[in-house]
Amino acid sequence: MKAQRFFIIALLMIVSLATLILGCKYDVAEPQWDKPNGTTTAATISSVEPAQAAPGVNTITIRGTNFTGAIDTSVVHNEYIDTTYTYNGVYFDNLQAEVIEYSSTSIKVRRPNLVTDFCTVKVVPSRASVVARFGPYKISSVVERYGSFLDNVALSVVAVDNTENLYVVVTGSRSIYKVTPAGQKTLLGGVATRAPTDVRVGPDGRLYMTGNNRSIDVVDPSTGQVKTWTQLPSGRVVKFGDFDATGYFYTGGTRSQLVVVAPNLTATSTGLYAADDILGVRVYNGYLYLAVKAAAGQTPSLAIWRHSIGANGTLGAKQLVLNLDATEFASRAIRAFSFSTSGILYIGTDSPNPILIVDPTTLNMDILYKGILAPYCKQFCWGKANYLYMISGNTSPAQEWIVYRVDMGITSGQ
Repeated sequence: MKAQRFFIIALLMIVSLATLILGCKYDVAEPQWDKPNGTTTAATISSVEPAQAAPGVNTITIRGTNFTGAIDTSVVHNEYIDTTYTYNGVYFDNLQAEVIEYSSTSIKVRRPNLVTDFCTVKVVPSRASVVARFGPYKISSVVERYGSFLDNVALSVVAVDNTENLYVVVTGSRSIYKVTPAGQKTLLGGVATRAPTDVRVGPDGRLYMTGNNRSIDVVDPSTGQVKTWTQLPSGRVVKFGDFDATGYFYTGGTRSQLVVVAPNLTATSTGLYAADDILGVRVYNGYLYLAVKAAAGQTPSLAIWRHSIGANGTLGAKQLVLNLDATEFASRAIRAFSFSTSGILYIGTDSPNPILIVDPTTLNMDILYKGILAPYCKQFCWGKANYLYMISGNTSPAQEWIVYRVDMGITSGQ
């Protein structure tokens, strides 16, 4: 009897447990293959322009389909799958590029800091289930250390002659070095009278140096001999200068006026920029261009101006070329500027992004080789070939002093 009762109780417990199990519904994720299909259309890359990133290429454009925005951060979800893909990265191999512009059919990025003959360009969506790929793509080198100058030795100025010899002045010792196109470096015999602030190769092939003084020195590059070329009138302390096609020299400094030195060494004070700080002087295509920090209270505070050049060094009216007050460079010092043969303006500054590119016609601006060039341009010059030579260095914050040769892919207008 007891055994029969035990059997009945056990049977009832088994039935109850089975009923409980069968009545439960487990909340587990369904396999992805059991879910309905989404409506997402994957992106494709049809071309990358230009065909390769040769020297001079500053930006790269990726063309294709279904680019919903390379810098969007939002992703739209439904219950099962993203219904909208957003692209959170453009990569050259594994290096992410900076996106400048984008649309559904194109993405413009900055040239990446990468040198390779074969890389894969990728547009990566926010969920990397579908990656658009293109390749192989070639990216050439554009920057190299040049001249093998000693580490932590401050450098002042650079200049290039008609045969692409580079001249560099060391700040402390005022020693003058010559570097040939083959890279051979020699020390010239003489030393600069003072640490120069600017140097130009004159029509006679000699080096003309200004140095925050009213004396202008001239250096014979074949012997290294340094002597005074001319001494300006009292109070005319100048820092920068350049020659025009007829041998007139235009020079200026801090509250010293713009001075014109004739080939016979007669110096004429123009009265222009008497209260301002002239930060650079360059002659291009029949005009005298000046970078100017205006006197306190004057606007624009930082700008590029120009004057037409007439006969015998006469100057036309003052014309505004570029107002930098509303740009990120307003608080930066201009260290140098030059032009390409097509008239594009390149401005060197003491910025982490050191060289600004400006189209004077449209005033469109860009950064040269952003993230590739070393920061803090001390000075630069453009040679007769495709190379720009830049001194990179700074004291605060500390930045190593190096001469870089930058392949621009185009020649200078100087």
